[in-house]
Amino acid sequence: MADIFYDIYYKRLTELGNDRGLGRAGTMHNALSKFIEASDIKDLWKPLPTPSRHSETKATAVDGGVRELELRDGSAIIIARAIAVNNTGEQPIKDVVVNWVPVFTPAIKWVLLSYVEGEVALRAIERGKYDFLLLDGSLYAKITALIHELILTKGFLDLYYIPEVIRALENLYNVLDRARELGVNVIFMSKDSKLKIYKDYILFKALKEIILSDVPFVNINKELLDILNRGIDWYSVVWIRNYRNKLIALAKNYNGSHRDLIRVGIRMALSQSISDMMLLEELIRMQGVRVGITRKLLIGAMDAYLNHKSLIQIDNLLKFIRDRIEDSAGLRTVDDYGNLNIDEELGIVRRALTEFPRILMMYVKFHDNDAPMAVEIPYYDWPLFNHSVPWKLFYDKIDISEHLALLMDMYRDPIHYNKLLWLAHEYANFGEDQFLEYTMAAVNKLRIQTKRRFGMAFNIDLSPQSEDAQE
Repeated sequence: MADIFYDIYYKRLTELGNDRGLGRAGTMHNALSKFIEASDIKDLWKPLPTPSRHSETKATAVDGGVRELELRDGSAIIIARAIAVNNTGEQPIKDVVVNWVPVFTPAIKWVLLSYVEGEVALRAIERGKYDFLLLDGSLYAKITALIHELILTKGFLDLYYIPEVIRALENLYNVLDRARELGVNVIFMSKDSKLKIYKDYILFKALKEIILSDVPFVNINKELLDILNRGIDWYSVVWIRNYRNKLIALAKNYNGSHRDLIRVGIRMALSQSISDMMLLEELIRMQGVRVGITRKLLIGAMDAYLNHKSLIQIDNLLKFIRDRIEDSAGLRTVDDYGNLNIDEELGIVRRALTEFPRILMMYVKFHDNDAPMAVEIPYYDWPLFNHSVPWKLFYDKIDISEHLALLMDMYRDPIHYNKLLWLAHEYANFGEDQFLEYTMAAVNKLRIQTKRRFGMAFNIDLSPQSEDAQE
């Protein structure tokens, strides 16, 4: 059918292009440059080392894809698949999870995807003798999202799938633990990270230093310093209404000599449109960085919500999780979706959270025209919930030259940022034609009725067909 909307679309696009707000969103050069002298920011980017290449380094990379087939009764079939490819000539390892769920929620998709990726990764490192395991995405984001799913009721129906979240959490821990036993180095890579971990650390350290430089001309109370310290240590105080409001009040009422600078800094800290990536790219432009690596940031259980609610004490956290498991057990029993052993489920969570390693995070820029890429490595010496070490600190003494050598060797261009991960993505990602084939097989094999929008999307009848009709 002809597109009868394009003329309106193009008009609106032109109007959007004339909106100065779109351009302002990425402009912070003048403001950021004033913060450089107030923190570690001026030393953030380091030159890339030139490690010797090791072509014999053996690596495997895992990525996955997931789609849902919603049915007319509100239930759904989730299809999640993952593949591990390698540079040793071994056969790829692959698997597919096909789950019927009584109600569909978006959370169950990424939970099952995380699970199948973990299963494939585990099988890959146990069957092959690899030096490195590469995984797509952010390790910090994965573990935090799973913990949040265990304690936060984002949607009532998410309660159905607490056991699946626990399986995914256990799986992620098992991959890291087994990799450690086998001597396999694990690297998580995020090409388009929206995290604000470096941003919070840098901006709040700068704000604290600038405000302290006004002492004794400005009275700095303990509560204000506490907010700034939490801004440095946590990710991210902006999510907590109380702290957000106090920062806004500080911007309005601050009367020190750096009043305007403080206001701009707080605005940048509160802005959700400024991420690590934007901040680092601005520094790159200012400092003329062509290629490089940031200082390594060691991070623990720094999540602002967990800290604010005193849930970084694992026993307190488990009390919340027990409630969610009990709620899930009740719902699943009603729908005959399986019985749960609550103590057993809680024991799995306790073990994973108690022993989960800290994370060493950095950003790498391999090419002039490339954006910084987030790289995360599990750091086993300190657990994630260890209170004896700050939640965030620069920790440069760890040698990652072998990791960098591998990543540099596998880098091709800004699109194909890692040859193995890109190959895994190409295999695992669902194309529309493939998904239609999967859908037709499910409809005919299981004799199910899909929502009408699937038939409309593909312009075909998705009613179950007999085998004779198929032939």
